[in-house]
Amino acid sequence: MDEIFLPGNRRRLTLKRGKDRVIANRHPWIFAGAVAAEAGPADAAIADLYDPSGVRVASGFYSARSEIRLRALTFGDEELTGELIGKRLAAAIERRRPLLTKETNAVRVVNAEGDELSGLVIDLYNDVAVAEVANAGLERIKATVVDIVRRELRPRLTYFKNDLPARRLEQLSTEPESVGDGSASTTIVENGLRFEVDPAVGQKTGFFLDQRENRALVRQLASGNSVLNLFSYTGAFGVYAAAGGATAVENVDGSDVAIEQARKNHDINSSSKTARFAVADVFAHVRKLAAANQRFGLIVCDPPAFAKRRVEVDRAARGYKDVNLYAMRLLESRGLMLTFSCSGHMSLDLFQKVIFAAALDAGRRISILRRLTAGPDHPVSIYCPEGEYLKGFLLEVRE
Repeated sequence: MDEIFLPGNRRRLTLKRGKDRVIANRHPWIFAGAVAAEAGPADAAIADLYDPSGVRVASGFYSARSEIRLRALTFGDEELTGELIGKRLAAAIERRRPLLTKETNAVRVVNAEGDELSGLVIDLYNDVAVAEVANAGLERIKATVVDIVRRELRPRLTYFKNDLPARRLEQLSTEPESVGDGSASTTIVENGLRFEVDPAVGQKTGFFLDQRENRALVRQLASGNSVLNLFSYTGAFGVYAAAGGATAVENVDGSDVAIEQARKNHDINSSSKTARFAVADVFAHVRKLAAANQRFGLIVCDPPAFAKRRVEVDRAARGYKDVNLYAMRLLESRGLMLTFSCSGHMSLDLFQKVIFAAALDAGRRISILRRLTAGPDHPVSIYCPEGEYLKGFLLEVRE
């Protein structure tokens, strides 16, 4: 690995005049539009960024094809080495150890910019580590990542889920890769509850670890309530609700594969008798329930990202408003609702405005009891606020 860090093997980027703020704010993403000139090996994994006067101002992973030309890992005169990356990776894992207990064996151990390792995400699911590598430069040191993960976590298998849009853009392989033994499927324990996880077929890395604390909140609120779990995926919120004493849980998702897994997760947690399942378009389903005058004491609305690109934000806002409006109409008096957006391009402020508009059109008196976000294993760099993609509210309807 060390040879890719040698000066002669690095790409040299020169910052455009007037773009000093890019570096002053220490944002790790240096876009192609901020770069005036490039020199050096076109296939470099590492690049140094210089200001117009020739002073090095940042170093990081290089990509020739991505609009994010440089994912900065160091700024100023701090030297970027393989040893530094290894120390950051080991330190990120070490910070998560307090979260790994007999009751919970699944956590995010590396969260990209939040751990100063832009482009790298690693989730630990019991005995399987699942990694996402979203950058051509980072791809070149993948073997080192595997070595450190195996040394620090001793997983049975390290699985690279390579089906990422960023990898297609960078013309990297999108076929999965594995290092270790057996298949990627495993069973995790989270807050004492069990879930089957199969990263090979599941969304993201196989499970939504970012919602752990919010699922625990649902468990606290569920007692005595009829619960509606919208966009249920594999039923995790529903399982928590049942464990918390819900009188009934309805899981709704458009994927029959996800609903089948939700059934299994309720089965292994002995809550099948409490649960119902619907393979349905959620937008149509909430209208159907409203027309039938159905009411629920607790609703969870956790849709997939409606805006994966900035140009999709307006359309996404309409979608969020629509589903939340009808969900609000399904709440009992004094009922509670957890509603989320995981669209990174939708700001918290805009999402709150969408929820306001939904409440207004639903004709319900709604209060925000709590703002919700991802758990502590999903740290966000203060210099890269885009990393705070998950946002949500705990709402109460007053009448």
